[in-house]
Amino acid sequence: MLKAAFIPAAFALSACSGGAMTHVMPGVPVVVNGNAFTVNETSRGVTIQNFETGRTPPSELIADAGLAAERVTGCTVTSITKDGIVNTYYAAITCPADR
Repeated sequence: MLKAAFIPAAFALSACSGGAMTHVMPGVPVVVNGNAFTVNETSRGVTIQNFETGRTPPSELIADAGLAAERVTGCTVTSITKDGIVNTYYAAITCPADR
């Protein structure tokens, strides 16, 4: 009985990973090189979240997170850092004067 309940639950949770999560999380959804992100611009900079399941190397994810921030904001990322073990990144940006 427990096994029968576990399988549908596992499928439901797997649907919440990756690109599906960008539609329920706050921010602007964007896909860079096949990786889904949400981008939130705040007064302190940009927060970028990724819902990767572990298949992409961290160095590629941080580079793609920077590109995601630039695409959404129209600004240039001047620095980006990763928050601990979760796929959350914080970026500082420089924007054109006419923005």
